[in-house]
Amino acid sequence: MSEHTQAQSTPGTGDGAAPSGTEGERDLRARIAALEAENRELRALLERREREHVEQLQKVHEALGEAQERLYWLDRWHIDLNALMERPAGERARAAARAVRDVTRPVRSLVRRLRSA
Repeated sequence: MSEHTQAQSTPGTGDGAAPSGTEGERDLRARIAALEAENRELRALLERREREHVEQLQKVHEALGEAQERLYWLDRWHIDLNALMERPAGERARAAARAVRDVTRPVRSLVRRLRSA
């Protein structure tokens, strides 16, 4: 047996001595309780993150579905948006869209704030 093992196994021999049974058991139980509490907290955090992930995936799938539907109709009608936007009429259409967007964004923002208040 090594000196280190002897020191740990011999009660009452100074620094290397093991704590008495009741103190050691209390310390062990306290440590186990702390680890179990931490485990519960981590499991709850994991569940919250998984729910958030599922919600985020649902939003992504909805957006993807909408984009695919728009693309389907553009392809079906043989509309090439890139070619349309390169023309002077495309520039006017973009300018009109920006003007409409500049007017509607503040209005929509105000409506959202009023609904949440």
